[in-house]
Amino acid sequence: MTRIELAIDGDVCGPMSIGTVAVIRALAKHLALTIAEAATLVDRCVFEGARLAVDAPSRDAAEALLAEFQQLPARSRIHASIAD
Repeated sequence: MTRIELAIDGDVCGPMSIGTVAVIRALAKHLALTIAEAATLVDRCVFEGARLAVDAPSRDAAEALLAEFQQLPARSRIHASIAD
C-alpha cells in the first residue's frame, strides 16, 4: 500500500472548520473511506493538529487524491505528500 502523509491547517470558526467538506469528499472518494471515516481524519488534522499517515489503496489513488487537493480552494492549507 501507498501511504499519504496528511496535515491540514484549520480555518476555524467556532466549533467548525471552513472549507473542509471538499477535502472530506476527496478523501472518501480516493481512499475508499466512508464520509464519517474521512471526516474523522480531517477533524484530527484540523482540531488536534495531527499529522497523519493514511493508507491509499494504490499509488494511482494517492496521486489522484493529491491532484484533486490541488484543485480545491483550501489547497494552501492542505499539506499532503506520498510517503514511499
